[in-house]
Amino acid sequence: MNFLFVNPKYTTRGEPYEFSLGMAYVSSYLKKGGFNVFCLNTCHCDDTIEEQLFRYINDKHIDVVCTGGMSLYYAHINAILEASKRVKPDIITVVGGPIVTSDPKLVLENMAIDYGIIGEGEETMADLADALCNNKDVRNIDGIAYIRNGELFITDSRSPISDLDALPIPDYEGFGYGYLVNLSAPTSHQIYYTILDEVRPAKIISSRSCPFNCTFCYHPLGKKYRQRSLDNVFEEIDYLVNKYDINLLILMDELFSIDRERMYEFAGRIKKYNIKWIPQLRVSDVDENIINILKDSGAYMISYGIENLSMKILNSMNKKITKYQIEHALELTRKGKVAIQGNILFGDPEETEETINESINWWLNHPEYGLNLCMIVTLPDAPIYRYAIENGLIKNKLQYMKDGFPIINLTKLTGIKFKELCDNVARYPQNEKYITVGKIIHSEKVYQDNNKKSAYSIIIECPECLTQSKYNNMKQESFNKYLLIICRDCHRRLYVRTKDCFPLNYTIINIIIYNAIRMARVIVCNNTAIRSIYNKIGYKCNSLLRSYLFR
Repeated sequence: MNFLFVNPKYTTRGEPYEFSLGMAYVSSYLKKGGFNVFCLNTCHCDDTIEEQLFRYINDKHIDVVCTGGMSLYYAHINAILEASKRVKPDIITVVGGPIVTSDPKLVLENMAIDYGIIGEGEETMADLADALCNNKDVRNIDGIAYIRNGELFITDSRSPISDLDALPIPDYEGFGYGYLVNLSAPTSHQIYYTILDEVRPAKIISSRSCPFNCTFCYHPLGKKYRQRSLDNVFEEIDYLVNKYDINLLILMDELFSIDRERMYEFAGRIKKYNIKWIPQLRVSDVDENIINILKDSGAYMISYGIENLSMKILNSMNKKITKYQIEHALELTRKGKVAIQGNILFGDPEETEETINESINWWLNHPEYGLNLCMIVTLPDAPIYRYAIENGLIKNKLQYMKDGFPIINLTKLTGIKFKELCDNVARYPQNEKYITVGKIIHSEKVYQDNNKKSAYSIIIECPECLTQSKYNNMKQESFNKYLLIICRDCHRRLYVRTKDCFPLNYTIINIIIYNAIRMARVIVCNNTAIRSIYNKIGYKCNSLLRSYLFR
């Protein structure tokens, strides 16, 4: 049998997107097992999903289509399933990732899924592939869900993979990772990439899962924390550096600092590569020595799980950290001239006007840290999602997923007060009274890339250290009011006016077209019939329009 792994069409060709490490892991595991595996990255082509699937399914004689991802991408995943069944009605469809693991009953009963993979996908998918190829009974496979004669079957849970070193590195080549790396520009991932003019990024995972139980979070890989050996991790880093010339590494581990000796060893080994990198740390683990060691090894930014500045809300979220630990970690990081990434989340069930004011006032008084303000998104199967179901705040799970998980009021606020909170969270970071704004000294259009997108050279002065830094290869990705960057000297987060960065793109016609595209996306997301039309012609039109806007 021939298996096709399909990466959902998250964006149009020529635009950056998040590379799916999970699917790439499963693909490489099946290839290692000797199965006939093909990969299709729909983000790399202007053709519709159905056109791309028609070619692959017929040319490669595909028997099984595999896809998956987060519940947020329901529409993208569903488009693959429906198109696959239209192209070949008897094709077998397999879906994995959080969308299935969080609620297998919901998705299998409402999507064209023949088999769902629950939890980690490598071993389960290999067992399922073996059963399909050799006509074996699937009932003996742990970690799958399927429907037979209208009845849903969910097999026993599969134990977490204990030896992560036994897994091959993700199938970067199969999904055309080099194309994505070549697309990358300082502005293609907002603040993260602006440290370099010619950025070639990669994200890796050196451990899996998290034993903590934050109420807004969901861990599809279970709660058993497991690590890869550093020798194994650096084999992957060597591959990425040698094949794709990677110069920026984002470590996706949620608990990187839980094993201090391992963290120090990683820092010592990564230093030899002379590349930039970003770890994620718990604020409770940070001290001055850690900051200095990580910075010396090339870590220019640290991502923290902050989430709130009210102890009442931190306790409600089950964060197991304190306000003092947050402030201590942030001050040490800023003192060490390391950039900070962190969010303040609003909308917890225990949220009151008092707790909101506590976090908002703290944020207003600390612009030096540049933390993001966000509303909590209630995703399956996080504890707050179950809370919303139990309290009747989500009445139709399928419709809620189809609608893209809109923000809902879990708090103790009235509807009017909650709307005011949402408005403030969106409004405050757009007000120059509360943010650190970099000064544009000079902006010059330099060249146009292969995707007909203009690149600018921009000199920006940091109001904190007064350093003027030159940022090359800057490309406009949107008409948002501000572009987020990092000062290349003190590493402070700066807001710069997009209009001042890319002045030649700000014509009346361009702005009208861009706003029309944004309105069209809203209509598409909320109308199934229009979405089907968009899937046929929208991606091509969108690609052409964006090429025109940012030329």
